[in-house]
Amino acid sequence: MNILPKTEKENLKKGLKLRFIVASSLLLAASFLIGFIMLSPAYFLASGYFTKESSLNYFLKSEDDVSIKKILDLPGEIGLKLNFFQSNTGDLSVADNLSQIVAFLPSGVRLNSISLSKNQTSKEKGSTTVLISGVASNRDSLVTFSTLLKESKLFADVLVPVSSLTKDKNLPFSMNISIEN
Repeated sequence: MNILPKTEKENLKKGLKLRFIVASSLLLAASFLIGFIMLSPAYFLASGYFTKESSLNYFLKSEDDVSIKKILDLPGEIGLKLNFFQSNTGDLSVADNLSQIVAFLPSGVRLNSISLSKNQTSKEKGSTTVLISGVASNRDSLVTFSTLLKESKLFADVLVPVSSLTKDKNLPFSMNISIEN
């Protein structure tokens, strides 16, 4: 039997609830404190690792700056090479010769490289030889390209080796074009 008055029973229930809230709060705070203590070594290791990585990235950035500078200097280098090519051909512009060659290029022919050389022999003094190499999709397109160059009368001589005509499809070729200065 319970002989306590109703107000005392309510005060006891409120005290019990208050003690339960305080005990659960202390237990929660203790678990957070233990978790913080357990995770702190991992935090310090990770922060040390990232500071080491950021210092390495600083040194790598200087290498990137060098490569960026090389890329930005590329137009000047190309300009110097073009000036050199134009000085070797006298009054004849290399860019004009290359554009004339490319103008005759049919759709089935793809150029891979163009090489220029100035002839110093007594027989061909004052001439420039252009060596063109590439891949033609079929034999007809390569023959068409060579005949267009020969018929244009812009070039002194156009030589296509017979070995360039051995295949039917995807045939690699090289062509010598002589230009009189």
